[in-house]
Amino acid sequence: MLGACAVIEGGAGEDATKVVSERTQQRWDLVAAGQLEQAYEYFSPASRTTLTLEAFRKRAGGKRWWRSMRIEKVDCRLDTCQVTMVLDYDLYEIKGLTRLVEETWIKDAGTWWLVAGK
Repeated sequence: MLGACAVIEGGAGEDATKVVSERTQQRWDLVAAGQLEQAYEYFSPASRTTLTLEAFRKRAGGKRWWRSMRIEKVDCRLDTCQVTMVLDYDLYEIKGLTRLVEETWIKDAGTWWLVAGK
């Protein structure tokens, strides 16, 4: 099912910031749409050995919570990018909450992958 996540590979002249921004947005769009199996495929192969799909489903919460996500900053160095995002979400009756989320992406075998965090 890896093909479903639109793997974007780049050559030597790729703009890592652009590619990682696109992959980050694609993944969060899938989470917001409740398509968690496809969003899970963005995790690095190593991350998927420690974070099961079921654990990811529980952690993600799906469309019930997330309202929007916007990327604030992408900082890339060599084969690693740090992405800072602002998530707007609701928690039960509490509406309009906001939090900063940071993700780490790595380039492995020509593809940018999300590293599973805590």
